This record gives sequence, C-alpha cells and structure tokens, in this order.
Amino acid sequence: MKRRDRISSLLGTLTVLSISIIAGIIIILLTSDVPSESLFSFFISPFTSKYFFFNMLACATPLIFTGLAVSLAFSAGTYNLGVEGQVYLGALAGTFIAVRLGGAFPFGVVPLIFLTSFLVSGLLAGVSGWLKSSRGANELITSLLAGNAIIILIDYIVEGPFQDFYSGLAATPKVPDNYMLSKVMPPSDFHTGFFIGLFFAILIYWFIYHTRMGYDLRITGKDPEFARYLGIKIGSIYIISMFLSGGLAGIGGIVDVLGIQGRVIRGFSAGYGWNGIAVSLIARNNPLLVIPSALFFAYLDTGAQIASFQADLTPEVARVVQSVIFYFITARAFYEIYTVGREKK
Repeated sequence: MKRRDRISSLLGTLTVLSISIIAGIIIILLTSDVPSESLFSFFISPFTSKYFFFNMLACATPLIFTGLAVSLAFSAGTYNLGVEGQVYLGALAGTFIAVRLGGAFPFGVVPLIFLTSFLVSGLLAGVSGWLKSSRGANELITSLLAGNAIIILIDYIVEGPFQDFYSGLAATPKVPDNYMLSKVMPPSDFHTGFFIGLFFAILIYWFIYHTRMGYDLRITGKDPEFARYLGIKIGSIYIISMFLSGGLAGIGGIVDVLGIQGRVIRGFSAGYGWNGIAVSLIARNNPLLVIPSALFFAYLDTGAQIASFQADLTPEVARVVQSVIFYFITARAFYEIYTVGREKK
C-alpha cells in the first residue's frame, strides 16, 4: 500500500471513529436523565482507577487471540466464522485436562493444557479448510455451522456429564489453583495471559510477514490463481490457515478460563469470537494492529459496564451505544475490503 493510500485509510478510519463516538454521545444525551454523569462513566471512567484500567486490559486479552485467529484466516483468503465455537472448545478441552490431572503435577501441565486447546480447536477449524480444499465447500458456511453445533454440544456437556453439581452453576469443576495464570494487579482480573497475547501477536506477525509459509499464505489470500501459477499448494494453505486460526481461538478460550473464570461456565465467552472478527477488520488483518484494536473494543465494553452501574444508563442502552460504534467502524472496514476487491477485478 502506498503512503498516500495509508494516510487516506488512516484518516478515513479516524473520521468514522469520530462519527461513531458522536453517535454514541447523542444516544446517551437522548436517553439519560443525567447525561454528563453517563458520558463520564462511559468514556472516562475506564481510566479513572487502576481497577477499571487493568480490568479493561483483562477484557482485551481474549479479543487479542480471537482477533489474531480471524486475521490469520483472512490473510490467507479463508473465512473462519466458527471462532466462537472454537473458543468454547479450546476452553473445555484445556479445562478437562486440568481437572483430570488434578493438582498433582506442578510442572509442565500448563503448556500441555495450552497445546491441547490449540490442537483440538485447530482440528475443528481445519476440517472446514480441508472441505474447502478437497470438496470446494464454502468454509464460511461450514465453519459457522460447526461452531454453532459445538457450542450446543458443550452447553450439554457443561450442564450434564462434566458439570460441577456442588457449585450450583451450569459449569465444569474448577481448575486446580496451581494451573491458574498469575494475577498481575489484584484485585483486578488482569493476569499474565495479556502478555501471552502480546507474544502471540508478535509471533503471528513474524510468521505472516517473515517466513516462506507466511508469504505463500498472503499470496494465496490476494490471488489464488497467481499463487497456483507460482506452484503454491493452495489447498494446503487453506487447511493450515484454518487450523492455525482455530488453534489461536482455542488458546483464547483457555486463557480466559485460566486467567479469570477458573472453570468453563455456560455462556462464558460473551461474544469473543464475533468481536474478534470486528477486531481483525479494524486492524486490517495486521497482527500487531490487533492489539490496539482489541484494547479499543475492551475500552467500549468496560465503559458500557461501568456506565450501567455507576450512572442511570441501563445495560441495554449501554449495549446499544457500544453496538452503534461497532457497526460504524466495521462498516467502514467492510467498505474498504469491497472497494479493494472491485479494483482488483
């Protein structure tokens, strides 16, 4: 992308961001009896205390992983819409290993938990890549269907065979404390998983932009026919990209469990997978830009939560404000993708 195009794209994004925030402010002014208090709670409060700020960073952690998952798939020209289900599956698979092993093995178990989550969720997404490669099936549909189906299955498992009946929750047994990720700034939820997310963002950036496999992946995403002409096995690229994408989503799920929840609770994800798509779109599939994009989404989510209990803004209105901002930003990203696609044709 030329420098002029980059500047134009940046200005466009900032303009849309400003418009979306103004739209959010207007909604608050129309619905709140104390608009100044609501505006302060929504937009300023996340930065007014260490507790709120570090909770915002904790909220961004799973979004970094799901944003990376989507950006990697999109970079290869594959569309992984099953990220939400892969988050659930990774969380359940890792939790199962942790609970079954108990706390008797203090060393080496956490990497095993991460690896299990990565492989299981990666295999789920990889099936969609294989179907695209071998049968020409649309991975957008197959990944979406598989993701929705796995969520239903996991809800059944969490409420049935793997439920902790003594907790009174629709949840699995608790992960042993020695497998949990360390809290960095208690009493906030901020934990070391955030730094793991930063590491993976750098790793995925290096993989995509500084390895031969990453080059093949990007060429396939931009022009599959040209990639085939160069001798790149695009079928393998589809499978690998979907597998890696699903694996990253799975790690995002288990990081949230080990960092905050301590167990898989029915409905724990809160849309991490779907928000990851928006995070990736804003970041333009750049793994490093996923970090500020995830932080922005976490900022909006944290602001909505604070405004719903500190001001007279109801949770529903707070979510509407949040959604309006999301839609403006993602619409801009989709428009640019559509425009670039038409120019290529």
